[in-house]
Amino acid sequence: MKKYLIISVIALILLSTGEIFAQHTQKQAGFRFGGTTGFTGRIITANDFAYEMIVGFRSGGAQLYLLFEARRPVFYRKLENIYFYYGGGVHGGYVRWNDSRNALDPAYYPDYRFDNRYRYSGPAVGIDGVAGLECNFKSIPVSLGVEFKPFAEMYGPYLFRINFWDFGFHIRYNF
Repeated sequence: MKKYLIISVIALILLSTGEIFAQHTQKQAGFRFGGTTGFTGRIITANDFAYEMIVGFRSGGAQLYLLFEARRPVFYRKLENIYFYYGGGVHGGYVRWNDSRNALDPAYYPDYRFDNRYRYSGPAVGIDGVAGLECNFKSIPVSLGVEFKPFAEMYGPYLFRINFWDFGFHIRYNF
């Protein structure tokens, strides 16, 4: 768990130094709710690309998501505060699962920690896609959005899993 905390701190430091990526940046921080719930931070560059980090919680574990996104106005020259964004990235962390058949005996699977009688936890790594719609308000420094974030990952007894149903919404403060 210490290494995930260290990775999170390093990623937050990188997000706070947005001048590395472009001359003019916009920073956002907030919360994401949905299949993956957690804290989100984003740097938007002058050419409408974004670097996003999510510290998310799902499946009884924690994951760190690093995403790269392209942003485009939905109605060019009519509504400049509504954006469509899409992109992808990677994630890593750990998840927990139950196995009532006791198929994962700790003697045969030493890499996974045995919590109690039929509860296991282990590492999870994967790739992510993201597509969403975001509205930035001009009168207050807040943005609201909905997004679809499918992912494929390797973890535990299933070895490979694809999830097409990680929908969520976010609220972010713009600074």
